[in-house]
Amino acid sequence: MEKHLRHYLIKQVSSPKEDEIQDILSIFKIREFKKGDYFKEPFKTGKEIGFLVKGAIRIVIFKDNGEEVTARIREENSFIADPYILQNNDPSPLGIECLEDLSLLVANITDFQSLLESNLTLNIVVRKFLAQQMSEIGKQQLLFLTGSAKERYEFIIEQHPNLLKKFPLRFIASMIGITPTQLSRVRNKK
Repeated sequence: MEKHLRHYLIKQVSSPKEDEIQDILSIFKIREFKKGDYFKEPFKTGKEIGFLVKGAIRIVIFKDNGEEVTARIREENSFIADPYILQNNDPSPLGIECLEDLSLLVANITDFQSLLESNLTLNIVVRKFLAQQMSEIGKQQLLFLTGSAKERYEFIIEQHPNLLKKFPLRFIASMIGITPTQLSRVRNKK
């Protein structure tokens, strides 16, 4: 499992130092999850960051009325964490649900943040990952504000072409802010 994270680090950073890679690998431990388990439970405080080696997760936000909104679906080679833990220790309505049996490399957020202060390789990797995520979130937000349901659907399919093959339509509909019935209509117009 660690070879996946090692490969990811080497791919992201030109000529990373071996001791920095080893320091990063040393804070992560392999943990297995079953479909339906939560890596981070909603309304609790997140204390860990994960690197998704195999499988997929759903980032879900629970509204006050109990309704679920799928914010994102992440697949292999992705860091996952509740963004609330980066600023404070407050519980958040965000849950991270496993969509299939999967393996995660998991690190305590305190250890991760401490290493981030001194490890250039980790710093570069996190900066690149966050920049990519912010770009995707920014494009998605712009489409939510200005685009049609069809344009939002096409964006999600362009970014993540396998989602429709692997996951329930209700998750994709929730991600683009429409009902499953509306999603069926959008898909049938193609």
